Amino acid sequence: MKPLGLFSLLLLFLSAPVPVRAEKLTLAHVAINPGQGLLWVARDSGLLAKYGFTADVVLVPGSPRTVQALIAGDLDYVVAGAAAVLRARMQGAGVFILSSLSSYSSQRVLVRPDSPIKNLTELRGKIIGVTQFGSAGDTFLRAALKKSGLKETDVTVLQMGGTPGVTQAMEAGRIEVGVLGESGMLLVFRGRARQLKGASSRELGFFGLDAPLATTERKIKSDRGAVLRFAQAYVEALHYFKTNKAGTVRILQKHMRGLEEEHLAIWYDEIRDSIKQPAPYPAEEGLRSELEQIGAPKSFTPPYFVDTTILDDLKKAGFLERLYK
Repeated sequence: MKPLGLFSLLLLFLSAPVPVRAEKLTLAHVAINPGQGLLWVARDSGLLAKYGFTADVVLVPGSPRTVQALIAGDLDYVVAGAAAVLRARMQGAGVFILSSLSSYSSQRVLVRPDSPIKNLTELRGKIIGVTQFGSAGDTFLRAALKKSGLKETDVTVLQMGGTPGVTQAMEAGRIEVGVLGESGMLLVFRGRARQLKGASSRELGFFGLDAPLATTERKIKSDRGAVLRFAQAYVEALHYFKTNKAGTVRILQKHMRGLEEEHLAIWYDEIRDSIKQPAPYPAEEGLRSELEQIGAPKSFTPPYFVDTTILDDLKKAGFLERLYK
C-alpha cells in the first residue's frame, strides 16, 4: 500500500474522533471584555469539549505576570498583551504567539467624566494608571506620549496591578487618567469615564496585535496534535462569535454581570466587525509596530515571535474552508 503523505495524514487526524478521555487545560486572560472572552465562548459553547478538552478559564491581571505563569507551566494558553510575550521571547523564553484578532491594539486613554483634559498634550504633570510596567497599556502609553511630543518624565506612571486595579482606582476617583484596552468600555458605559479624543491606538495610527493567543514552544513540541485540536476549537469559537450573536452575548453576559444587554450588544458589534476571518493570523504590520513600541533591536524580526504553522496546517487541511462554507 502506498504510504500516506503528510497532508493526507493531517486530513485523517483532523477527521478523527477526539480522545475518549478529555484533557484538562488551564486558560488565562488578563481582562474582562468581549475580545478576550473568546476563551469563555470556546468553553461554554461546548467547542472545547467537542475537541477533547475541559478547561478552567481564569483571570490573571497583568500581562507580564500572566506570561510568567505560562512560561512556568502553570498555564496552557493565554490571551495577554503582545508586549509581554515579545519581551519574554527576546529574553530567551520559549513562547510563541499563535493568533491575533485584529491588526490594531485596543488600548486607549480614559479620563474621569469631570476631567478638563481634552487631548494628550494636556497630560503633562498628571498621574496615569496602567496595569503593570511592561504591559500592553504601559507600552502604548509611552509610545502615545512620544508621538504627542511629551517625555515620559512629563507624567507619573503608576502601576495598579491589573485591569481591575485601574478600573477601581478610576471609579473611586483616586486617579484622573487611566490606560485600558477593551475593558475600559465598561467604565464608559457606566458613565464613570470618557475616552480621551485622539488617544486610542486606532486614532494614533498604531498598528498592533489585539488579544493575541500565546503558548509555549515546549507544548507545541511535546504534543502538536493537541495544539492542533485546541486551535480548531479556538478558530471554531471565533466562527461562533462571528455568526451567533445571540449565543455569544448570552455567554458574555454570564461572565460580565451588571452590563446591560444593550451596551453589550453594541460592544459585541464593534469587536465582531474588527475581527479578521477566517484565519486569525498575527498581522506582520501589527508585530512590527509592537516591536517598534518596545524598542526591540532590528535584529529581531516578526517571524521569530510567532508560530503560524498551526493555522497553516488547518488551512491546508481545508478546515477553515469547510467552517466558513
